[in-house]
Amino acid sequence: MNPILDDIIFIAFVAFLLSIGLTIFSVRRYRELARGTDTQTITEGEVRDPARHDPLTAFPNRRLFDYTLDVYVGLATDTHQVAILMLGLDGLKRIKDTHGYAAVDKALCEFATRLADILPKDGLLARIEGDEFGIVLPNISSLEDPANLARRIVVSAADSLVIETGAAELSLGIGIAIAPLDGVTPHELVRRAERALYRAQCDGGSRVRFFEPDMDMHVERRINIERELRSAVATNIIEPHYQPVVSLVSNRIVGFEALARWENKTTGPIPPDVFIPIAEETGLINALGDQLLRRACLDATAWPKTFSLAFNISPVQLRDSALGERIISVLEQTGFSPRRLEIEITESAFVERSGAAKTVIDALRLAGVRIALDDFGTGYATLSQLLSFRLDKIKIDRSFVSHLHDSTDCRVIVRAIIGLAEGLGLTTTAEGVECERQLVYLVSNGCTEGQGYLFSGPVPATSIPALLNREAGY
Repeated sequence: MNPILDDIIFIAFVAFLLSIGLTIFSVRRYRELARGTDTQTITEGEVRDPARHDPLTAFPNRRLFDYTLDVYVGLATDTHQVAILMLGLDGLKRIKDTHGYAAVDKALCEFATRLADILPKDGLLARIEGDEFGIVLPNISSLEDPANLARRIVVSAADSLVIETGAAELSLGIGIAIAPLDGVTPHELVRRAERALYRAQCDGGSRVRFFEPDMDMHVERRINIERELRSAVATNIIEPHYQPVVSLVSNRIVGFEALARWENKTTGPIPPDVFIPIAEETGLINALGDQLLRRACLDATAWPKTFSLAFNISPVQLRDSALGERIISVLEQTGFSPRRLEIEITESAFVERSGAAKTVIDALRLAGVRIALDDFGTGYATLSQLLSFRLDKIKIDRSFVSHLHDSTDCRVIVRAIIGLAEGLGLTTTAEGVECERQLVYLVSNGCTEGQGYLFSGPVPATSIPALLNREAGY
């Protein structure tokens, strides 16, 4: 063996190991420096650039949010995860309708300040737009980090916000996505956090949802329905069907309730409990409601003059103070008597009791339109609220009627509602009557009217003459 050659090989081997070690150290050091430099750049940018801040809250805006997210997502690994939280507030429109725009601004500022107080030091809070905020957590140790922050945010939002004209309450949904688990680009992560937010808001109240793969499918379906709903409203495809309202005294039809029906050419019938909420969320509900009312009034002009037309109005529509004028305009255009129209509103509309709702109801009553309280017993309306709106009818919710045969509580509640209505001089209509036993109980306790599949399901306008002929024995 040559000792000199051995020394050379040994020195080369050591140099090789040192080069590998220095390379690994350099990469790690580069990532640390990059992370520190990027953070420093972001911090300096925040101070320097007012264009990256929301003028109302003074917190970062969408532009700075996107930039920060791009930096941190680029550094994300399986062991260095980044969380994105998208927050959507619910209740600002109610504050605006009740207290005005200044109160909304104050509520947004106070909410943002509360968020900042509980945000981790390395987190970024931004106002994305309107009622939506975004949070970036650049280095989470586990999924519990964003989950715990989200829970603290929900608790903080539960406290009433102090505004100049009083106090206001907000609820919010929070959607969470994790990089690189749920995506490796900022666009993909924000999209998935927003889909989780959508599911959280659909659950109602203040909810938190992490992104799940099946949310993509759910939201895609919702997007497709919304797109087709816009087309259906534009082309007037959704039409009213009519379910008879029967007098339990004479056992004869005394009117019909208009119910929206949508037969989609691609997917078949889409239930109202699917497309009506989407219409409310997208602002299509007013155009859809006006179309259906006009069509129903025209159809009803062919009925016997003693028949009434019942038509549902959602709480969202009632927030529009011009609704009453539009309804009266439709009556004038179609020649349908206001005294034959019965507007049904839910208890939640009474609970909200916004100034717009009272304006609408007062205008309709002045024109001779009757007002019915739909689904009575399922909300939180007080007797004083019921009296203040001067109702003509109370409709007993089907959830009570369907259990008359097997629930003592339901029988007591139905009997109490009928007694209350009788004492106040109001008509009562029982919804969801489907069997003779239910009918016998309702009649024996003095219920005025019934509605349900025992009499008939909803039918198109063209089927009403045959229905009336059958009742007459022709």
